[in-house]
Amino acid sequence: MNNSGEIVRKLAAIVFTDIVDFTRLSSIDEIKALDLIDKQRELLKPIVKSYDGEWLKEMGDGLLFSFKSSIKAVDCAIEIQHITKEYDDLDLRIGIHQGDILIRDQDIFGDDVNIASRIERIASTGEICISSEIYSQIKNKNDIQAESLGVKSIKGIDNDIEVYKISRVTESKESTEEEA
Repeated sequence: MNNSGEIVRKLAAIVFTDIVDFTRLSSIDEIKALDLIDKQRELLKPIVKSYDGEWLKEMGDGLLFSFKSSIKAVDCAIEIQHITKEYDDLDLRIGIHQGDILIRDQDIFGDDVNIASRIERIASTGEICISSEIYSQIKNKNDIQAESLGVKSIKGIDNDIEVYKISRVTESKESTEEEA
């Protein structure tokens, strides 16, 4: 990624995921919980790659990705939520924000990373929540709709942020033509 100690700054769409109730599941059956982490990795890595995303970090049951495109980040998150619905206990919540990230020694830092993490915590089971920065990039995409959850105070961040929830995804014209 970069030389040891070198700091690289780039603009990215930052995606955080979290398995809902993972701590409870882990306390009941640690082996099943570990198997779920493996299943998540097996399912999601190819999806992230297919949208030109960068798999940055695994933090227990949470994942961190980045994308050069906000639209690809949202499309990837939608596909992830669609795929994971088919698996017991693999209930995710996802948060997405766009901003500057700092990368050093294959780790990621910055206020915008923290904002993405906080937005993920606002999402409920099976939801994708996005910042106003992401919303401004996708609002004119006819196949995706989002509704405002209002302006939220984000812990550790001076400015409040408007957060949106992806509320509806319609099938694209291409997928409906393929099915015909």
